[in-house]
Amino acid sequence: VMDQHSSYRIETEAAQTLAEWKALFAEQVAVKAKELAQKSGSTGVITLGHYRQAASFAVQMLATAVQDTDSSDGRQEAA
Repeated sequence: VMDQHSSYRIETEAAQTLAEWKALFAEQVAVKAKELAQKSGSTGVITLGHYRQAASFAVQMLATAVQDTDSSDGRQEAA
């Protein structure tokens, strides 16, 4: 049984990459939901449905980003 009070140290690179993935996901959801709302002709309203669709799209993009990071030994290539 794990001690609930045990602490873990996180590599700086791991923490930075996680922050980048979270930001990428959030940004993609926001951008795609806005696009979907515009295409649906709604009057400037982004719905939960738009966010659901956008999140599905963003998950795929995030999976690609994670694979790209993994394939380069944890280091992303400079763009």
